[in-house]
Amino acid sequence: MAYSLIQLYERRNDEILRKMVAAACWRYAKILLSKPSPTIEEMKLAEKFLSDEGCGKEIGKFNIAVAVLLDDGVIDDSSVETAVLQIATKFLSMQT
Repeated sequence: MAYSLIQLYERRNDEILRKMVAAACWRYAKILLSKPSPTIEEMKLAEKFLSDEGCGKEIGKFNIAVAVLLDDGVIDDSSVETAVLQIATKFLSMQT
């Protein structure tokens, strides 16, 4: 069942979700860094994602995007990683 609008709004400040999103960003950076020939855009994104907060200054945007994507689903490690992968891939495609 989807959150109420107030509950969804409050998810943006959920500290546990924020930590999960940050760690998922680090894992996505690992994927980018492990590529045999990453593009310059991929390396820039990986560098941004390897900040203390994960996603750098974008953590707030990623936290909201994950909350919206998982609004009516389970929030666990796997779903958060999948959501971050989807979001990062789409943001990366906008840069190229």
